Amino acid sequence: MTATHHDVRAVEQRTRQIGGDLLKQARTAGKSFFGATSWSDRLMDWATRDENFKVQLFRFVDVFPTLRTSKQIYSHLMEYLTQPGVQAPRGLGLALSAGGLLKGLTADIIARQVRTMARRFIAGEDAASAMPTLRKLWLNGAAFSVDLLGEACVSAVEADAYVRRYLNLVTELPQLVASFAPNPRLESDHLGAIPRTNVSIKITSLDPQPSPIDFDRTLDRLTAALTPILESAKANGVFVNFDMEQFRFKDLTLALFMRCCERVDFAAGLAMQAYLQTGDDDASRMIEWSRKSGRQVTVRLVKGAYWDYETIHAEQQGWPVPVWPTKSETDACFERMTSAFVDAIPKARGEGGVKLALGSHNVRSIAYALASIESRGLPHSALELQMLHGMAGQLKDGVIRRGLRLREYLPVGETIPGMAYLVRRLLENTSNNSWLKSSFYDNASEELLLAAPRGERVKWKSAPSPQRLAELAQRQHLSPADSGVGDGLPFINEPLRDFSDAGQRSRFAEALGRAAVLPVANDGTVEEAKQAVTTAAAAFAMWRDLDPYRRAAVLTRTAKLMRERRDELSGIVLRESSKPWREADADVCEAIDFCEYYARCAIGLFQPRRLGRYIGELDETWCQPRGVAVVISPWNFPLAICCGMTVAALVTGNPVIVKPAEQSPAIAKMMCEIFWQAGAPRDVLHFLPGQGETVGAALVRDPRIAIIAFTGSKTVGLDILAAAAQTPDGQHHVKRVICEMGGKNAIIVDSSADLDEAVVGVRDSAFGYAGQKCSACSRAIVLADVHDLFVERLVEATRALKVGDPMDPGTDVPPVIDEPSAKRIREYIDIGTAEGTPVLRDPNPQPNAEVSGQRPGVSGHRLIPPHIFTNIKPHHRLATEEIFGPVLAVIKAENFDEALRIANSSHYKLTGGVFTRTPSHLAHARRHFRVGNLYINRGCTGALVARQPFGGFGLSGGGTKAGGEDYLMHFVEPRAVCENTLRHGFAPGLGDFNPGIGMPEL
Repeated sequence: MTATHHDVRAVEQRTRQIGGDLLKQARTAGKSFFGATSWSDRLMDWATRDENFKVQLFRFVDVFPTLRTSKQIYSHLMEYLTQPGVQAPRGLGLALSAGGLLKGLTADIIARQVRTMARRFIAGEDAASAMPTLRKLWLNGAAFSVDLLGEACVSAVEADAYVRRYLNLVTELPQLVASFAPNPRLESDHLGAIPRTNVSIKITSLDPQPSPIDFDRTLDRLTAALTPILESAKANGVFVNFDMEQFRFKDLTLALFMRCCERVDFAAGLAMQAYLQTGDDDASRMIEWSRKSGRQVTVRLVKGAYWDYETIHAEQQGWPVPVWPTKSETDACFERMTSAFVDAIPKARGEGGVKLALGSHNVRSIAYALASIESRGLPHSALELQMLHGMAGQLKDGVIRRGLRLREYLPVGETIPGMAYLVRRLLENTSNNSWLKSSFYDNASEELLLAAPRGERVKWKSAPSPQRLAELAQRQHLSPADSGVGDGLPFINEPLRDFSDAGQRSRFAEALGRAAVLPVANDGTVEEAKQAVTTAAAAFAMWRDLDPYRRAAVLTRTAKLMRERRDELSGIVLRESSKPWREADADVCEAIDFCEYYARCAIGLFQPRRLGRYIGELDETWCQPRGVAVVISPWNFPLAICCGMTVAALVTGNPVIVKPAEQSPAIAKMMCEIFWQAGAPRDVLHFLPGQGETVGAALVRDPRIAIIAFTGSKTVGLDILAAAAQTPDGQHHVKRVICEMGGKNAIIVDSSADLDEAVVGVRDSAFGYAGQKCSACSRAIVLADVHDLFVERLVEATRALKVGDPMDPGTDVPPVIDEPSAKRIREYIDIGTAEGTPVLRDPNPQPNAEVSGQRPGVSGHRLIPPHIFTNIKPHHRLATEEIFGPVLAVIKAENFDEALRIANSSHYKLTGGVFTRTPSHLAHARRHFRVGNLYINRGCTGALVARQPFGGFGLSGGGTKAGGEDYLMHFVEPRAVCENTLRHGFAPGLGDFNPGIGMPEL
């Protein structure tokens, strides 16, 4: 029987009746959810009134665990709460402005209040310290589910620690609560006894790399980690609930839960989220499995705790937002899932199915579940209500008085990993969409609070529609990318593959298997180079004078063809340049972005633009192409950078000769073939593979070349600049060189940094693609008071990276590009050993591993694992010379100013990063960290077209900012024309002239 067979009207009437009773009981319980019983309560109250204050208060709470002295607490509080637009409560504002001896007193009071807020939601550091709270709950008529704080781990050491802590919970907690008085209401449901001890587990805490891209092996590792916990839980009579976390882990969690239930007969539960648009399908999947397997499990149905994150992350990636856009739609999905699960409740103990535990503080949702239970003829004991510890005390009282089974979700753990949990709880308390706030703070009407939510079931689409992409682009206000070239849509970045989606993983793997790298000989000659220049120069006038829209259309057609062959292109990039899955996919996406973005940017350059509005004078400016361009591209971004430089030259009317790196000619050839297919004339675009010392040198020095676009090493770049500066007889122009030459990039880790983020950010920036990026982090400058802990966690986190074959989806660090590069990197490793202290040398020794590549028989000699060196000084070679490999120098600094001086000491000025939660340090870094691209509280690689225009200065190049609005100016020459339009005292526009202003009215 399904919910559609019941009297919907009767269920709704009963829902209103139960809801009204619960709401009345809660509102008359003698408690106020935001009662001013303490300063922390008053702060919470103020946060509901002032959004700016709330943001800054919660940011302070987030950084609080890293603050070790009263001075630090006071200074951070001052910095956060004196930001523009923030109005602190009167008492706090006076305390902050008083200064003097009151600084320490204010800091101590605030510290106590933050800890008070934490204790409201966090029961203790471990099971033993949480016992007073657990005992009190039990005596008051509520059961519990204990969860370990900490949302993720970054190393195997931390994962092992979590396994031990969970084992400790499931073995010791039953003994500690055994003395509690029996309570049949809490220890049984309609089918019989249920465990007294209930533990919740987050799967991301059990594996340092829980990546859906490597789905099967991640599943195996998590199963192995969980099995001893679940077997111990079975032996000790403990119920284990699998929590649901971010959307990308949803399918992994479901698969893991089902596998574990089939292998270990433990009392099992799983959280499921109604704010996901897949919620209805997820419920059907779980019900079908439980019935088919004969397994009886409990589902903790919740709305979901990551709505903001899921929305922001998906829109940043250009992916479909997985959560419902409105609270009403979430509530409607919650009720549909409730009905489905109520229908699946087993009627007998040995029958497979789903028992429902409703995780909500929303009286409407609770009342609907109770009404649904009644309408199926089930007792109230068939339903369990679950609520968060520290919230909705008055509602809990009402539920208990009705004789319902209530369980509080109660986290234990240290304060630092608990801050993320605490901030989420505070956000829930103060959210304008919070049902608790509406009911107990805003005193919304019963009619409004108990109204049926509106929302329909939809089919989840894993790919965004063109209309959705257009909406996102318009929200970003990109300019001048809204000119409507090609498909008529404004520019938006090509979305990366979402490898948490099984369909995308399988299609990508199939494409990799089909991709073939056809041999391309690097035997171009100097004579062929001269002939290519001759042909290109002859075609210049035609291409220069072509309608700019037609040139731009070639780029948008190229983007379309690349999009159609996207995974094939990724496969060639992977096989030829040994790029792992995500890196290869991102390379292709960036190439598509360059085509789409520059097509839109170019149009306005060639349309006359009027300067000023003076009567009798017409001043206009526009641009013209420069001439033949040679593109000398690198192997590390073999498609993206090659394509970016090529399309910039083409779309601005310049013929192009593409000379790719010797290591990656195949993808460059395919790129040119796609351009020719899209309409680029063959005499305008030339593909010329060859050696840099011969063919490249000849092209650079040819007097007919007008533009040289180069990305590569400093040595070659400086040679090109010197050669281009020569103007032999017969050359009637000065060559324009666009030159990007690399970096020695630093990330500063401040005392107030979130080390969870900093460790992963530095690790991935340093060792992604084996450190073979000009933007890679090669120096970590860490403040002394967090240095040792940071290094310890960084080393262990880096051990979790997989070094190996890029064809393997789990590979993080692939082989370096060739044997000469490997030899040079190993020389720097020896230098680092002599200069400093190697704290990580070879975390994953695989000396004989075979790796994929365009050259057969390539062995593991190119596999160089990450290396980390400490005790490096700013003047050491490891801290000053570009290595272009997986080698990281860690430098200790005493304070932030010293860290910034060290970071700025390099002659390279490409990228940099800062991890800090101190507002003044953020502002200081923005102004004084002298790099072309500065990244704050994130890694320093992965620039996106139109969002992080890329390029540096100093010895990193000319500040060209590829992927930015101004990049195309390097490929054109500006012109200006001034015409005297005055004829015998008359000029156009005089009728609009305003004598009082001297200018026409616009």
